Amino acid sequence: MKPFHMALAALALGGAVGCSTIARADGTDPKPPYGPGAYTGNWTALGLQPVTISANKALGPAARLYLRLPDSLGKITGLTGRTIEMKVQDDTSLRSINDNPRAVFRLTSPNAADLQMQGEKPGQKMNLPLSRAD
Repeated sequence: MKPFHMALAALALGGAVGCSTIARADGTDPKPPYGPGAYTGNWTALGLQPVTISANKALGPAARLYLRLPDSLGKITGLTGRTIEMKVQDDTSLRSINDNPRAVFRLTSPNAADLQMQGEKPGQKMNLPLSRAD
């Protein structure tokens, strides 16, 4: 029974990695729903240092993604050195686990995204269009 479970896990992992590829050279971009791998990496805008999204090794409901702002944005938002834990919200977006701050990272294409953050105080809002930094 053990080899069967290992083979099944390998197939599931291979499918998750295969469907989470980024834009391909042949022009066939992946379509929603995007896998967790589509979100990970460095994202930048207007020459800013990149926003980084990394993932834990869990699959399924336990999968978590972590958003880290660069120091330049960290100082503006007051979140210097803090990592925001995210989870998949729907086919194209991630949402922060807690709402301090509320953060939504939405893919508009495999290589473009929009980061929206809102703090607890009035006027604490940020809407930042991003593109892949690689």
